Amino acid sequence: MHCSVCSCVCVVCNVDSMVLFPSASAENYVTFSLSLPALLELSLCLWLRVETPHIGTLLSYATDDSDNQLVLYGHRSSSSSTPFSVSSPSSPSSSPSLDFVIRDPVYHRLQVSPLLDAHWHHVCVLWSSIHGRFWHYNDHLLASSGSDFRKGWEVPGGGSVVLGQEQDSVGGGFDPAEGFAGQMAGFRLWNRVLSPSEVEGVVAGRGVPRGVVKIKGLILSVPSFSKNTVITKVR
Repeated sequence: MHCSVCSCVCVVCNVDSMVLFPSASAENYVTFSLSLPALLELSLCLWLRVETPHIGTLLSYATDDSDNQLVLYGHRSSSSSTPFSVSSPSSPSSSPSLDFVIRDPVYHRLQVSPLLDAHWHHVCVLWSSIHGRFWHYNDHLLASSGSDFRKGWEVPGGGSVVLGQEQDSVGGGFDPAEGFAGQMAGFRLWNRVLSPSEVEGVVAGRGVPRGVVKIKGLILSVPSFSKNTVITKVR
């Protein structure tokens, strides 16, 4: 088990390194050395620490067919502008939220206000094309779930994966207003739906469940990352 005490209220587990995004910028982002395979199911989990009023973009996956194949995009409120085409099927709210997008314009809006307290939190979003089921966990507790979300859909492989920015073209088209500011750690993607006990185990540091998608290590894409030494090993 690899854990790091990060504050008086949480422990970060199952983490090899942390990435600091010093500001929401078109220059602060991370890419990967491999792409994704086609996915009929997925579980996406990470630790994050945010001190700003909203989360910004955590993940963007773009292909030649769509620059919004898979996105976790945060914004301040439901009245804020969104890069996606239609209203969320989730209930509107004035609270800060996170849009879970599978091929724009279809997305669900997830509430994230409890995560914006400058402490470390663990977030997991899970989806299955069978019945279009999705689940959203905050700190291993189920926060929301639903069905008929991209039922029968397949997320295509071969695209570009970016953390910290929203792609408007494959590997680029970044907007500072859509960037993430804060810290991320323990990002992993699985090719199946994790069970509730597996999600809890990931948070507690009880190993890594099977089915992790191999997209290799983080590639720091801009000079500002190396200048600010933003990769920190967890001990």
